[in-house]
Amino acid sequence: MALFTKSIQAKLLKKDGIRICIMRRPDSWVKYDVWMPTLAPSHKLLDDAHAKIIDWNGYEKRFHKEVIVGKREYLKFLCEIAQKRDITILCWEKTPEHCHRRLVAEACQKINKKLKVLLK
Repeated sequence: MALFTKSIQAKLLKKDGIRICIMRRPDSWVKYDVWMPTLAPSHKLLDDAHAKIIDWNGYEKRFHKEVIVGKREYLKFLCEIAQKRDITILCWEKTPEHCHRRLVAEACQKINKKLKVLLK
């Protein structure tokens, strides 16, 4: 089993497994099985990033504190699910480099070193 990541803009595929949206504000057309806004950046963090008040490094630091440390029990939950079923965590960005889905996936891989993680 594995944890995949991809953009919600990408085509829905059967191999996605359980599709978990980790966006704070998904649009109504977004197709997912589970919504976990607890793994999304706060409204304030999103607003600061969109307004360019913070750069990517500042975003990562704040996201780490808010979610990676602050919501660790949800990351552990994702790891548990991914041990039993393929899951795909979804967010908006087309590539994972500057997307919080990558940060969540990497944190899950640190929690469970045996977890197969594929970033898209």
